[in-house]
Amino acid sequence: MRFRKLKIRSLAIAAAAALMVGALQPAMSQIVTKVAAHELSPANIILPGSVNGMVTFRSCDDGCNEEYSRARLTADTRFSVDGRTVKFDDFRKDFAMIKQRKRSYALLSVDVQTKTITSIQIQG
Repeated sequence: MRFRKLKIRSLAIAAAAALMVGALQPAMSQIVTKVAAHELSPANIILPGSVNGMVTFRSCDDGCNEEYSRARLTADTRFSVDGRTVKFDDFRKDFAMIKQRKRSYALLSVDVQTKTITSIQIQG
């Protein structure tokens, strides 16, 4: 009889623990994307005239059905050309030359909640 009470008590504790873990599971398993990274050809990026404008971009090349996306630049956006940090005006000049090269690529990091670009990196 004592063994039976111990067994029932152990099962009750195990069931309670399983319920507690089950209740926490949805909160633990949710993955939230904060920054989306887009690797694309610089030819698929349209830059604005100023650092406060909107960038238009598409992650795939010509012939795909993906629509263009838009995100805004801010004063906090970081610009990089071939690994070196540059100001927006210098970035635009280098971008115009690099986007013509076949092996060039770009990486846009976009804050998903605010739809702002945190950084643009291009490699030529």
